[in-house]
Amino acid sequence: MDSIKLFHDFLLHEKRYSIKTADSYCLDIELMRRYFAELDLDLTELSKDDLKDYLGSIYSEVKASSLRRKIVSIRQFYLLLHKRKIIEDNPALTLTGPKKDGVLPGALTREEMARLIEYNYPQNLKGLRDRAIIEMLYSSGVRVGELISLKIKDMDFKGKTVSVLGKGKKERLLPVTSQAIDSIENYLMKRPTGKEKDSIIFCNLKGEPLTERGVQYIIDTLAKNCGIYRKITPHMLRHSFATHFLENGMNLRYLQSLLGHSNLSTTEIYTHLSIEELTKVYRKAHPGSKN
Repeated sequence: MDSIKLFHDFLLHEKRYSIKTADSYCLDIELMRRYFAELDLDLTELSKDDLKDYLGSIYSEVKASSLRRKIVSIRQFYLLLHKRKIIEDNPALTLTGPKKDGVLPGALTREEMARLIEYNYPQNLKGLRDRAIIEMLYSSGVRVGELISLKIKDMDFKGKTVSVLGKGKKERLLPVTSQAIDSIENYLMKRPTGKEKDSIIFCNLKGEPLTERGVQYIIDTLAKNCGIYRKITPHMLRHSFATHFLENGMNLRYLQSLLGHSNLSTTEIYTHLSIEELTKVYRKAHPGSKN
């Protein structure tokens, strides 16, 4: 049975929602399905980052109340798919919406970011790995799902670039700082095994590929050690990458390509600036712009 039809029946017969409410929830899912169909992604293949990017792309087009309802629809939909064992992991389990004022979680301050970068990491395998993770997230702006999928062969250590396979299996080539390259090389040299080109770069201490939850635990621990007493997520480091670059006057379209966004409105949300502010930055920073 089609997953949206299954969802409709679930809302009507198990949740006992009205036909109008069930139709509204299913329309939310259908619109999301069409969005990801253009990226050659099925609803059963999505990650939490995919869902966040989708919500970011529609953020400026809907009211906060409508966005909150869409998030409820998405959470109910994936709860059902997980319950029926159609998917193994629920990407919407911890998905949250905007607060009442419509503000999305922000970036780290430059001071907070400096604390994470300049922290005195132990020179053991774990310390070198943790430094490399922070450096890579902030240096390239990759999604956490992209980070944990990186293989040694994806890195061009001499050219200081990384090849990332993003949403819709779209590949993008990203520049990486010398500091991040050095951190990854130091980590790999310390690692006793897993030096083949097809090996996953970031692993736990057992040599197994890190999970998104594992990266979150690492960041939680580092934040406390650095005296940052608020919740920091991998997604916020991506957000910080975008915000700090834009504040420095980066070309907006270039930033969009670095983040792997299919449209500009998503980039606008990531940098939590209004479109008017983005236009100012674009006109100021772009060499071909006429004021």
